[in-house]
Amino acid sequence: MKLLHSILTGLSLIFLLGDCSKSSTNSSSVTAAKSATNTTPLPNTVYKTDTLKVMAYNVLNFGDGCQGNIADLDNYFKTIIQYTQPDLLSCEKMNAFSLSATGALNYAAEITDNVLNATFAGRYAYATPTNFSNDNKMSVLFYNRQKLSFVNETTIVKNVSDFNLYKLYYNDPNLGITHDTTFLYVLVNHTQSGNSPNAIRDQQETQEMQALRSKFAYLPNLINMGDFNQHNSIEAGYQAIISAADTGTQMSDPPFGVDKVLQYPADWDNDPASFKPYLTTSTRLSASIPNTCGTSGGAKSWYDHILISPWLVKGANYIQYIPNSYQTVGNDGQRLGVDVNSTTPVTNTSTPANVINALFNFSNKYPITIRLLVKANRTGGSLNDPAEKN
Repeated sequence: MKLLHSILTGLSLIFLLGDCSKSSTNSSSVTAAKSATNTTPLPNTVYKTDTLKVMAYNVLNFGDGCQGNIADLDNYFKTIIQYTQPDLLSCEKMNAFSLSATGALNYAAEITDNVLNATFAGRYAYATPTNFSNDNKMSVLFYNRQKLSFVNETTIVKNVSDFNLYKLYYNDPNLGITHDTTFLYVLVNHTQSGNSPNAIRDQQETQEMQALRSKFAYLPNLINMGDFNQHNSIEAGYQAIISAADTGTQMSDPPFGVDKVLQYPADWDNDPASFKPYLTTSTRLSASIPNTCGTSGGAKSWYDHILISPWLVKGANYIQYIPNSYQTVGNDGQRLGVDVNSTTPVTNTSTPANVINALFNFSNKYPITIRLLVKANRTGGSLNDPAEKN
């Protein structure tokens, strides 16, 4: 897709979206090197590289009162945001709220105004969420509007929860010259929890990937992230994401597919000791401290993931996963069966002490992050984003 625009009196750009004329018959030709693309920079373009920090976080019923008052939670969350500084943030398991609600009853606005922008003034906005499924929990995507702009949202699956695909683009400093937009799609997940195997959870992920593969002939710059609740790599839902007849629609879990520090098959639920630095459930050992909300038992499984498309693996279209950037924030690899702030077996120094304390009090889940390298487009010649079929 191309983004055509004209500059208006120094303040804004109005963009007209139109289909690119180039076409591709298969994903292998699309993900190949751009041998036919002009690599000569256009006049007056600037060289720039940037990074996007991506974070997925199950925020444990934020807004339902179970963990205490919103003001205290906001303060803990601000401490975490000050340290992590995400450019894309998905918050899963927020208490459901009316999209027409205002003030503290709109939990997306609450986090934007009193956590994100209270920490970094004017930096953040949120993409429009939905709740067509009438779930009692919702997911919301927040983004750094200094680096990214929001285009639209599509609910691709409505099954217990809404699974939303968000389309954004990078605020490339050369866009006014190249007229060539670098898009980034983000799919946010919170699947059905419960003991493995879970037919609903597998169905949700299978439907999600079927929808993506019906929508795109090959995957564009695309992130699939959130709380998947998958207990191992064998579950049908996880397999639906990482396996495909066409490699152009097969997603990668970075510690396995890119960094290659882990191997399949993987059973993090029954063998958590083999995945200690990646465990995301739970930051808390006790079922009653600091409250009675959420899963206890200390770090014991890995339900939260950030998966990436082939384009992001290869850097095919100006955005690329930075190798070995995947991180479980606050997990030093020594949290198996203990609190995030436990001094046993060792004191956790993986983040500052105030962040460790905030992670313990804010949620029973560890947040996970990756970093993406972004290159400014100087040539106006990029691979076509796949046509959106529905």
